[in-house]
Amino acid sequence: MSKPEPNADALLANSSPRQRATRGRPTRKRLSHEERRREIMHVAKQIIHRKGSEAASLQEIADALNMKKASLYYYFSSKEELLQDILTTIIGEGMTRVRGILERQQDDPLTRLWRLVASHIHHLCADVVDVAVFLHERKMIPPDKRKTLLADDYAYEAAFIDTIRAGQRAGQIRDDIDAKLVALSLLGSTNWTYTWYKSDGDLAPAFIGSQFATMTINSLANEATLRSWQPPSA
Repeated sequence: MSKPEPNADALLANSSPRQRATRGRPTRKRLSHEERRREIMHVAKQIIHRKGSEAASLQEIADALNMKKASLYYYFSSKEELLQDILTTIIGEGMTRVRGILERQQDDPLTRLWRLVASHIHHLCADVVDVAVFLHERKMIPPDKRKTLLADDYAYEAAFIDTIRAGQRAGQIRDDIDAKLVALSLLGSTNWTYTWYKSDGDLAPAFIGSQFATMTINSLANEATLRSWQPPSA
């Protein structure tokens, strides 16, 4: 005669405390080391966005990931390293988009500048968490490390400066403006677009980007160029 199968209560009573604690929880997908790092950075980014990096703790990040705090140190040696990697990843992704625009050999400098501005504004609206975390937290990087860790940030600015200068050499952009001053003013004034953009509003990121880009070109290009130049359709 076969033994009756134990019911759920009996199984739970005979299980270890660890088994009882984890019973009913969804099984975590086994991720590679790099995938887990990206997961940690994604969750940490949300917490830092809400609270700021100084107030956000590794314990809070670990709890949100259902991990032990000690396990985080397998992926990041400190909260400072975690923040630095988040910031370098954010600006690195921005530079990837910029390089794609700069590599378009068929574009003249003015068209390239239009695409840079449109892409920048689109990113500010579409990736609010990334933008807010980067703009607010990059000041936490020590000055002596900033140039190395945030090298892509300087390269990002340089892309705008160099494109404006190329437009001047091509006779498309007015000679009476300082390319560096214009580029830094443009980035400084547009960076805060994310503070007023509403994802549920009437204006889509692509539309806002194209409008800002066209206004920028209209303010920089000389009259002869504006009579014949047309913004790109895509």
